[in-house]
Amino acid sequence: MPTFTPHQDSALKAVARWLKARPGRNGTPQVFRLFGFAGTGKTTLARHIADGVDGEVKFAAFTGKAALVMRNKGCDGASTIHSLIYRARESGVEQPSFELWDDAPASKAKLIVIDECSMVDAEMGRDLLSFECPLLVLGDPAQLPPIQGGGFFTASEPDAMLTEVHRQAQDDPIVRMSMDVREGRDLDIGRYGESEVVARSELDPARVMAADQILVGRNNTRRAYNARMRQRQN
Repeated sequence: MPTFTPHQDSALKAVARWLKARPGRNGTPQVFRLFGFAGTGKTTLARHIADGVDGEVKFAAFTGKAALVMRNKGCDGASTIHSLIYRARESGVEQPSFELWDDAPASKAKLIVIDECSMVDAEMGRDLLSFECPLLVLGDPAQLPPIQGGGFFTASEPDAMLTEVHRQAQDDPIVRMSMDVREGRDLDIGRYGESEVVARSELDPARVMAADQILVGRNNTRRAYNARMRQRQN
């Protein structure tokens, strides 16, 4: 049995009250929003909540990478939202298209847990709700919105908000960077695990071409770097 902080325990009790009140019935919302910054234990709490559900719990996230992270954290069977509620439509075109599927895995769930819910737009959010299953959505106020429109689940205030970043999470370089940025501190030059912050004066072409991904602050900078990189690659 894991040990939870008073803040986490309060969130767990709030979710338990919501589940007991039969979400989607008698005025109880179908959705519970459990939000928190990186490293506050959202996924750990969700896994603990799932263990107490009498029935099948489905875990999902918008991207395959996020679903893999969920599986690595013990959320067995975590998949993309597309795999959870859609099936591929035979369209005969290169761009894949999907349709809502009544017999999708979501139809068998007693609880659906969605991570990185800020990426879910209005159409996908309504499709998730159509299965009339309780939805526990996990979000981070600092995460990106959907490619189009606003976040369907982040348009409302959270039902529980975790703000305490735990000591073991603070050892994660990415979590430390996110804390510094969120709190308005400048990032020091140097390595952060697999990531690196460098001064512009030290950013030579070989270093740029060797990187998997480059983060910049302006669209004009992005366009300039992409043009130069394409030119070097002919």
